[in-house]
Order: sequence, then structure tokens, then C-alpha cells
Amino acid sequence: MRFSPRPDTTSSIVRARAQRGMTLIEVMVAALILLVAMAGIVPFFVTGLSQASTIRMRSIASNLAREKMELIRQLDYREIYTQAMKLSDATLGSRTLETLFGTTETVRGVEFHISYVVNNQGYQTGTLKEVTVNVDWTAPPKVSPASTTTLVHQQFLGPRGSKLDVSTLQDDPLGTPFSLITNTHNTTVKYYVAQADWNLIFYDPTQSNPTTRNAYMRVAFVDQQGQAIPVGPSGNDYKIDTSYLHYTKDSNGLINAVWFQYTFDESVIPDGYWETRAVCYNSYNEPGNTWRLRLRIEKAAPFAPTSFTAVPQADNHTIILNWLSGAERDRSHWVLERRKWNYVTGAWGEWVVVINNLDPNLTTYHDIGNEASGIDPWGNTSTHNYYQYSLFAIDTNVPPNTGAAAQTQTYIPETSTTSTTLSTSTTSSTSTTSTSSTTTTAGLVNINIQNNTTATYTVTLILTGTNTVYTVTCKKSKTTTVQVKTGWYQATATSGSKTVTGSFQAGVTPNPVLSIN
Repeated sequence: MRFSPRPDTTSSIVRARAQRGMTLIEVMVAALILLVAMAGIVPFFVTGLSQASTIRMRSIASNLAREKMELIRQLDYREIYTQAMKLSDATLGSRTLETLFGTTETVRGVEFHISYVVNNQGYQTGTLKEVTVNVDWTAPPKVSPASTTTLVHQQFLGPRGSKLDVSTLQDDPLGTPFSLITNTHNTTVKYYVAQADWNLIFYDPTQSNPTTRNAYMRVAFVDQQGQAIPVGPSGNDYKIDTSYLHYTKDSNGLINAVWFQYTFDESVIPDGYWETRAVCYNSYNEPGNTWRLRLRIEKAAPFAPTSFTAVPQADNHTIILNWLSGAERDRSHWVLERRKWNYVTGAWGEWVVVINNLDPNLTTYHDIGNEASGIDPWGNTSTHNYYQYSLFAIDTNVPPNTGAAAQTQTYIPETSTTSTTLSTSTTSSTSTTSTSSTTTTAGLVNINIQNNTTATYTVTLILTGTNTVYTVTCKKSKTTTVQVKTGWYQATATSGSKTVTGSFQAGVTPNPVLSIN
């Protein structure tokens, strides 16, 4: 049997105690180091907390300054002034920035002090003001105030609008994005004033029964050519004044909506596309912003043209038609018809369509025939032909409305006109010699055909009284020059399915221009 040696118990105990002593010393040393470190860090924490509080208070002050500035920007430009400016200018009223927006605000138990500075020196007088709002507070440590500055421009002096309503509107059957007004004879325009500018309508809009200023509104209908038709009391220069002013109040008796309202008979506005424009003016006759509303008016078929005349020319196969258009702005096209007197039956023949898609903006047309071929219209000293013309418009409604026709008549040749048959003639670049042995000089002029579109057009020019025809190709957005004889021309420009017609007289003005738009 073998026995293991007995450990030295005394030595183990000594070693354990020594280790515990070393651990305690290490802990004490670490605690001492931590205390020294904390002694340096704590002031930083205290300072940080103080700075955080200052930043928080400064943020509140900055927000107050911005809020006051937004209120100031909503004022009338002339009403932006301080108590100090009022004391130096007796013409200013009592509505200073201090009285309007106050000089103190309490937030989270802290009282903030607000001051205003307005400077229009060094800027264009009457157009710019530099406005500064300063906000400070009493709290240790002493801090610099929060401040915000802006330039207020004299952009809209009059009351600004927030909404424009026109009654009796309905969806346009044409599928356009514009509303439609039909024949109701009782259309109302409402123009709401932006809340920020109620003070330009009332002296004190916060009162339950405020006193109105001398403000007013104007409304006009403007067509695509910029022609305007005003709406309003004609005896008051079309001013829709505060006698047409309306407002509503909330449950606390305070104003919550302000608008001008005027009812008119829309029959005074011709059919067509219009832009309704409404503007409010302050007591200084200065306008606010212009509110626009596009719409279409459709009440009836187009009017018959007036002053419709037919004048035969000396070439014996051209009749120049002239007329005045109706007041409507929604013509899609003109339709021109012609009929001829039948000597055999002693009655007018059937109507023949001369052109069924005549440009709605034209007020003249050259109806050109051929005497040699007997193509209407024509006539000569041995044969007088009588012609009657009918002209009417078709609008863009769905279904389209056909207007009443205007009629006129004439005959070729006129009895007061001495003419000769132009059956044979020899044409050169310098002269024309006819069978009557009369020689005339036929000058040449340049015609500039200006294509303002993005399509290529083929242009045909027919010289009235001759068989002379010019054909030229006009590229997109280009100007083409053609040398032609002097005289009246009927022009036809074609691009695909689109055809544009017109007429002009070459030689009347130097280098005339024929435009395709």
C-alpha cells in the first residue's frame, strides 16, 4: 500500500490570502482612477445639460420668430411698419406690428420678448422692405436672441383670391377638360378671398360685425385672341363693389369665409371658348392675383354672316365674296354654296357646294371658274350668267349646330363693265398680248411662302383670270420664295388630309408673305 504526500496546508492558506489582498488593492486603485475621471467628466455633463436647455429655448424662440414673420408676410405691403416708424410718420395708422402681433409670448412657462425692425432704406422705395423679427428671453446664462430676416416684395397689393366658382357649369359633351355653360340667363360668379387678405377687405376681420374697406372685384371673359368682355354693373365702370360682398361666420361668431358674388346673363358672352378672369382690388385700386378658369359657352347655332357681297371681276370668271363674321367664337368652318339661273326653266338651279370646309376665320373668298371651258362662274358680252351664293357656319358642338345662311347674288359680266373675250393669248415672262392688240406689261414679284408648321405642304397658286398655275413644295418651318406675275391668286396648301385655303394680291405690297399656320 502506497500513501501520497500530505499537502502543505499552511502554505496554501498564505498564498490565498495574498491573492485576495492583491485583488482588493486593484479594486481600490480602479475606484480611485474612476473617481478622478468622473471629477473631470461631471462638469462636462453639467455644461452639456445647460447647453441643451439653451438650445431648446433658442429653438422655441426661432420658431416664434418664424411664425411672426409668416404673419407679417400676409399683411398688405403698406401696413408693414413698427411703432417707431409710426412715431416718426403721423400718416401711419395704429396697426403697427407690435399691436397686431404682440411683443411677448409665454411658452413652457418662459416669457419670450419679441421686437420688430422694418427697414426700407437702401432699397427701391415702395417695392422692397427688409423685415427682422428678434426674440429673446430672460434665463441664465445670458444668450443672444433668435432672429430671422426677410425681404418683403410689393408683388400683390390687392386681396388675393383662393377660389373662383361659376354656377350652372356642366361637363362638356365634346370631352374637353373645360366646363360648359348653356343658355340659362342666370349665371353666378363667386370669387373667394384668401383668409390671409381679409384685412384688405375689412378694417378688423376678427370682429363679429367688421367694417368693410373700399375694395372691389372685376370679372372679364377673355377669348383666345385676347379680346375681353367685362361682367359687372356697367354704371359703376364694371366694379363689383362691397355691396356684392358676402361672408359667413362660425359657431363663435367669427368670419370663416369671404367672397364677392355677382349674377349676370351669360347671353352677353358669345359662344366659344373663354377664360374667366377675376381680380380683387384694394382701397388703393391696386390688384391682387388673377384667378383664371377656362370654360366653354354654347347657347345656340352660329349667327348668319352679315354684309355678304359678291363682286364679279373684269376677267369674267372670278367673283370675290366678302362678308362679316358673327360674334360667336366656336365656328368649326364655313360652308359656301352656289346656284345658277336656268334660262330654259326660268328658275334657279340646284345648290352646288363650292367648298364645305372653309377656314372659320376667313371673311373673303375668290370663286374662280373658267370662261373657255364654261366652268362656273363665267360670262361674257354675249352670255350673261346669274349666280346666287349661300354662306353659313357650323359650330363645334355635339351634335354640331348649323347656323342660318346669308345669301347674295350677282351676274357676269356686269353691265357697267366693258370686257373682251380672253380666249386666246400668248404669255411671255415680260408681256401678255391678246387678240384685241392691247399690250400690257406683266411684272414679276417674289412671293415668300412661310411654313410655320411642322409638316411639309404642297402649295398651289392659281392666277385669277388665266390658266397659270404655280405648284411648289414648302418644307416644315421653312420659307420658300416663288417668282410670280402680279394679280389676284387663290392659294391652296395641302399636307396629308389637311387643307388650308386663302387668297392674296401679288404686286400690291413689296415682297408679300403667304403664311401657313
